[in-house]
Amino acid sequence: MSNAIKMPKKTISLHDICKKNSKIPITNPGYKSSKIGNQMKSLELLTIKPETDPDNSLTCSNISVPSTATELTETSSLEKSNSAESSSLILDTFSQSSASKLIRRKIPRAGHLMTPRHLWIQSIPPKACDVVLTFTKTTDFKTIEWVKSLIVDESNGFSLSVNVQYHSSTDSYCFYLTASFHVLMKAAQDVHLPKKIIGGGGLREFILSEMNMFEGIEDHSNFFTMQERQTLILYILNTHRVQNCDWLTELVESQPLISECMSNGIIEHLFPVHENKTLKWLRIIWVKSFFSLQPLDKVCDYFGVKIAMYFAWIGHYTGSLIYPAIAYSTFWFGFGRQLDQWTEGVWFVVLAFMNVLWLTVYLETWKRYCAELAYRWATLDQRHQLLLQPRLEFKGHPRISPITGKAELWYPNWKRRLFSYFVSAPIIGLCLAVVFVLTILQIKLQDWWDSYIETNEYPTYLSYISKIMLALIIAVLDDIYNIIAVWLNDCENYRLDTEYENQLIIKVTLFQFVNSFLSLFYIAFYLQDQERLRTQLAVLLITRQLIRNIKESALPYVLEQIRFAKISFDLFGALTPSDGPAKPNGERVVSQPELECSMFKFDGTFSEHLEIFIQFGYVVMFSSAFPLAALCAFLNNLIEIRSDAFKMCYVYQRPFGQRIKDIGMWQNIMEVMGFIAVLVNCALIGLSGQVHRLLPDMTAIQTVLLIVALEHIMLAFRCALSCLIPDVPQWIATEMAKTEYIRREAASSKSQ
Repeated sequence: MSNAIKMPKKTISLHDICKKNSKIPITNPGYKSSKIGNQMKSLELLTIKPETDPDNSLTCSNISVPSTATELTETSSLEKSNSAESSSLILDTFSQSSASKLIRRKIPRAGHLMTPRHLWIQSIPPKACDVVLTFTKTTDFKTIEWVKSLIVDESNGFSLSVNVQYHSSTDSYCFYLTASFHVLMKAAQDVHLPKKIIGGGGLREFILSEMNMFEGIEDHSNFFTMQERQTLILYILNTHRVQNCDWLTELVESQPLISECMSNGIIEHLFPVHENKTLKWLRIIWVKSFFSLQPLDKVCDYFGVKIAMYFAWIGHYTGSLIYPAIAYSTFWFGFGRQLDQWTEGVWFVVLAFMNVLWLTVYLETWKRYCAELAYRWATLDQRHQLLLQPRLEFKGHPRISPITGKAELWYPNWKRRLFSYFVSAPIIGLCLAVVFVLTILQIKLQDWWDSYIETNEYPTYLSYISKIMLALIIAVLDDIYNIIAVWLNDCENYRLDTEYENQLIIKVTLFQFVNSFLSLFYIAFYLQDQERLRTQLAVLLITRQLIRNIKESALPYVLEQIRFAKISFDLFGALTPSDGPAKPNGERVVSQPELECSMFKFDGTFSEHLEIFIQFGYVVMFSSAFPLAALCAFLNNLIEIRSDAFKMCYVYQRPFGQRIKDIGMWQNIMEVMGFIAVLVNCALIGLSGQVHRLLPDMTAIQTVLLIVALEHIMLAFRCALSCLIPDVPQWIATEMAKTEYIRREAASSKSQ
């Protein structure tokens, strides 16, 4: 006891302590702590512990501060003990000069910047926490208590368990949310969650009154997966509405609580926490195993069907690229440069036909594979959209649903159409006009630059500068227009996530099509320069992929390192902590949710789908002019799959799972691209001079008629192939019929 520091007995204000050090929370500055007469020990790292004197206690109104996180509880006193749960106070609350000395001694020990692994080692997994909700720094305690009272309200039967925490690294409060098993079952019934039934009858939508027929119902902790629990908690949060908040004039009564608070700067984050064991497995098997197959079922269980469906789609597309990559590359490297004009013309036509054949087979086989995945993940039979839950950001007028008889939000369609026709359409048209003008000016600049280089006899590789500039301008215009498109879509206020995303896909793909392909159409059909078309396509294809990987993977990862380094410095007094495991009752501790708050929010797979769609257009429309396009796309996608997996497991917060049966509007957009590809390939055959090389005696009118006939033959071939290949495999249809038969037999025996 010789090292103990004696502290005089005196009454201190908790508010005064918090003013000096924001790491200690305060619920009411009017409250004061009782006399503190305990002896404190000096520790190595900015912390002190109360002595194990049973007569002394630290009493704080509604507050306790444990070592694992600065935790806000509903108890009125914190008893000191020698257990691992003993509370720790920050030493620089009482002596900031001593803290400064300790920090200065720690800084030279920093050997390198923070990496996610180091902070994950030091993090404490949360107990009884599925979803984290964080407030902004400016949110007052009255508002926090009001939000909590609505979430724990049992009047609608959906009460959540709330553990209020304080994160010192962000100086903000947060809720650790979970729900009881009974509440989760009620939510599962509302969202029609499919679960396995006993006896091998497949999956069936969960019904609370028939819960005993579901497999594993007796195991309350494992019946719902963590991803399912998080999705159900999100649904429960979405059922709460704004009410009884007269002092918050910016909030609208009866609107969704979470979306209103987020849009008005009250709530900052809402995300599900990671499951460390599964996440570590995915990092090893999925991210680092470069040439192994993707564990799609594990990805579906952890991230949800929508994320898994995207990775299945890009994996199937990349696998399909093997065939054109090998065929076209063999032609290019083997004898593509050594052919005479007549033979080259024949090969050009053959490659165009191969494009049409490949894209048709690819689209049809994907639909079959997608149906197989949807059946495996129990999303093939989706409910009617009027029975689905609305978007979190959807705003409308409260009414009683004529279908379900329950309260719901409603927004008239005529308002949405009025905005679409008279605001969205003119703005989109203006953006397309700006893109057209800028693209033509940039191509003119390329012509001037090429002539300038040729006149002054500069090195030829300098001509690529203007082409790379065009690719950079396209990327910048994409980002600007995406912001405009999202704003327009938000103003149109769509009810469902699928409706919102479908309309955004239409707006963005229309612009992207013009922005990405206009220069190629201009070169191919106006200038009719095949060599320049080949060069421009290669530059666009490679540059866009490079820019995207830097912008979406490398840059967020670097920024995340900087954030983690700042957290490490703030919490540990160094840019990196030690590699030792976290100590729940000691030093160097940060909670896992606190760490995840500093990670980037995942905004969905929209941008990933869009980029692959543009790449698909380059391959199917212009690979006859540049046969290496398929090989470049294949090699890029091998990296893209692991890069996107890396972002999911290392860079972004865990997203809420979503259930879909296919890739939605993207499938329709790909079909349209396939139709346009037929027209473009036929037009390239006609305008590139290949017909005149093959048939030099044909007139211009005969050439046009031949191209039109060729285009009709290709379209008829596509249509016939689509009809011959069914979208749903026969074995899936048989299994679905068998499952339905077992269900009916079970229902019939129960009724008897």
